Amino acid sequence: DPKKKHFDAYRGVDLFKPNLKELREGLKIDIDSGDIESIRSAVSHLQESQSIRSVMVTLSEAGVYLNEKADGKTNEVLVPAHLRNIADVSGAGDTVISVASLCRALGASSWLTAALSNLAGGLVCEFVGVVPVNRQRLMTEALELLTDSGLKTG
Repeated sequence: DPKKKHFDAYRGVDLFKPNLKELREGLKIDIDSGDIESIRSAVSHLQESQSIRSVMVTLSEAGVYLNEKADGKTNEVLVPAHLRNIADVSGAGDTVISVASLCRALGASSWLTAALSNLAGGLVCEFVGVVPVNRQRLMTEALELLTDSGLKTG
């Protein structure tokens, strides 16, 4: 979760994950979480100005937006948030970037990366303080998500 003081320090990274507040502050622009066009435009500007391949913006109750540029193609994913009893958002951003990094290392698709990261980030918000992701609960909800989306095979 980059802070505005160091927002430009991530030039050339493969995956950059600000939350919406950090994106607003870092680019010094106003963006509404429900305005996907403004988010898309801001992310595109960030990618071009800092040579960043992928930007994942956490949008709180609006979910996660991921934009990846590779081989002259753009892949864009918007994953809605899951309904949760939010107790504390501490550690959610770290959880999202951790799961996204693991997904990237495994070569997961953009959609799966955004969906699993969003799921894990939401799970830790149900507890007070910084907590690890409950592996069994993440697996159970991930399998439900894959089944619901028609991606689970056998």
